[in-house]
Amino acid sequence: LLEQAYRDLWPDDDRAYTFLIKHSGKFSGYNANIRRVSGTITIGMAKQWRSVGADIRKGLMQHLLVKLLKRDGHTMEMDLYTSFLRHVHIAVPKTKTHPVLADSFDRLNDVFFGGLLEKPNLELSDGVNTLGHYNYGADTICITKHLLQRPDLLDYVMYHEMLHKHHKFSSKNGRSHHHTPAFRADERKFPEAERLEGELSRFVTKITRRKWFGLA
Repeated sequence: LLEQAYRDLWPDDDRAYTFLIKHSGKFSGYNANIRRVSGTITIGMAKQWRSVGADIRKGLMQHLLVKLLKRDGHTMEMDLYTSFLRHVHIAVPKTKTHPVLADSFDRLNDVFFGGLLEKPNLELSDGVNTLGHYNYGADTICITKHLLQRPDLLDYVMYHEMLHKHHKFSSKNGRSHHHTPAFRADERKFPEAERLEGELSRFVTKITRRKWFGLA
């Protein structure tokens, strides 16, 4: 299926690759990755993908191939995969939460989304360079534990990730675009956004220095 996904994208390409697919339980939700070592392209996929239709799985593979090889390409299967990923949150179990993150989500949901945004999985991370992240395939908002020190900054980052869940993404030529004009317009609705951006930058610098000295 992976080889066919490649040939459907670039039928005139005569380069020879070895293609491998590996299903693993290490992935959360409907996640996957891709890597190339010499002439071998390997896609790792969550076990959940085994129960998904072949056309959607092929679209996932083509999306990853375009990203890995940095080449344009578009197929009907890629559109099917995009539609699947935009709605997969419905099927993902909500089993992970954190009281502080849940409180932030609920408050922001009431103020900015009329309480209508479905609560995803909520997790803390140890990261500094990535303060927050929304994982579509696992329907999970992950926020760095360091922001527990600053509830105001935590709310600002949480709102950003909630916007990703709300707006999803757009796709063109196999490439996903997450910060659309509509996303940016909503992002500016957060009170004192410009000041908070500066605060975040200074906060990251402070935490990074503390980590260098083993204090964080």
